[in-house]
Amino acid sequence: MSFVRPLARLLVAPAFALTLATAAPALAHDGLGDKATNVRAAQVATQGTGHNMAWVANLQYDGSGQIQDGTDIEFVRVDGRDYALAGTKSKGMQIIDITRPRYPKRVAVYDCKISQGDIQVWRFKARVLAAYTADGTFGAAGAASRCARDLDLGADAAGTIIVDITRPASPRTLSYLPVPKGSHNMTVHPSGRYLYNSNSDLINSIDPAVTIFDITQPWAPKKVQDYPLPFVPLSLGSESHDITFNASGTRAYVAAISQTLILDTTDPRNPKQIGQILDPSINVVHQSDPVTLARPDGTKRTLLVITDEVAGAEPGSVCPGGGLHIYDITGAKEKSPVKVGAWFIDAVSAKAATTCTAHVLRIYPRQKLLTIAWYTQGVRVLDISGLATVTGGRDAVAFGSGVGMKEVGSYTMPDSDTWAFKTNRINRDGSFFGYGNDQARGFDVYRFKGLNRSVPALVPVNIVTTPDSVSSNLVQSGMVVVPAGLLALLLHRRRSRKVAPAA
Repeated sequence: MSFVRPLARLLVAPAFALTLATAAPALAHDGLGDKATNVRAAQVATQGTGHNMAWVANLQYDGSGQIQDGTDIEFVRVDGRDYALAGTKSKGMQIIDITRPRYPKRVAVYDCKISQGDIQVWRFKARVLAAYTADGTFGAAGAASRCARDLDLGADAAGTIIVDITRPASPRTLSYLPVPKGSHNMTVHPSGRYLYNSNSDLINSIDPAVTIFDITQPWAPKKVQDYPLPFVPLSLGSESHDITFNASGTRAYVAAISQTLILDTTDPRNPKQIGQILDPSINVVHQSDPVTLARPDGTKRTLLVITDEVAGAEPGSVCPGGGLHIYDITGAKEKSPVKVGAWFIDAVSAKAATTCTAHVLRIYPRQKLLTIAWYTQGVRVLDISGLATVTGGRDAVAFGSGVGMKEVGSYTMPDSDTWAFKTNRINRDGSFFGYGNDQARGFDVYRFKGLNRSVPALVPVNIVTTPDSVSSNLVQSGMVVVPAGLLALLLHRRRSRKVAPAA
């Protein structure tokens, strides 16, 4: 569908969810993690409904035939192989080889049974590191798992674990960043030297702050400060839920439940607030991601895409639930952002016991694409090329197409409860394999069939090459370098064997 509706008509569904949130504050962001609300059989569904997409494969995190607790997902390429790192709420970090996307294969599980499992990946010299979060305390299961045993942590620990995944099949515990309020999400600065923590506590937290750590020496992280945030409890709280940096690291966009803050992070140790968005039509600011696009005349426009996880993902939010709210922050507008409009999936239904709302997204600026998970409404692909020129306005609202964005792919299983949906590779026709981490289903692979336009290819780059693989590659290519003295000795022995008399 391709039309725009007045804002008042759209807000009927979110208003219902807001009533629920006010009556019973969501626990999803106060240490317990989002809960799966869809039901599944012992074997997950293999047929669903979709547009321009197909389901390819599923991988279970255990053999229980029950809820799989999938959360965040990230990617890394090491030694020419591609891996997905899938977080869970109780089953540790799942490390999955996706070099052959149709045949995902788990190569390791990092045993860390904690409550959130948000993931970030970065390079430190010749190592590959990943952060893994505990929102709330570790509890008995977390304390008994490897991550806590390695670090001598108890059940009352909360915060972020840093893991060395240079050899993905053999992850190693490196260090721990304690955060008493927990790590709902954390974000590594593009320099790789600092980590910003989001605890996402609710309205009972009256001193909101982002905890900043120096991870220049990742085996010995040091707390820098608790950077204070404004206390503006317009909905469920004022704490940071998630943070996204721009590519250069000079800006941080803080999604803080009731507000979005724009920070100058030119000095990452000492951020400064330069902008704030207070939008009463957004119930729970879940994510605030920037994208810069070129206009036809060659000038550039920067926009901020804000997701509304209406009611904190509590069951009872009717579809389409919370959507995407778009703000123009080009140039001086970052001090006073201008709303362009709001976008929602074109799916209207009332499922009282399940969750339907926008959740984890990823933007691919060069391809002008966006992928997003929508809980029980599965996975979505959006063409955002129209954002470069859209005018819209605060009251402009679209279902499926409008305000500069158009849904070009979707897939929903009857047992979908997808937390995150992203990809690591995009072909020139826009087609790609996308990976969903699902609370009910586990790890899903989908195939997006492409666009009616060409895009720059997105190709994963090796983040590091390990010494073992260098040796292996050199041997396979016949390029092993042998010291001259050793080479002469080997040749001498070979000649001696050739001329030795028969016994």
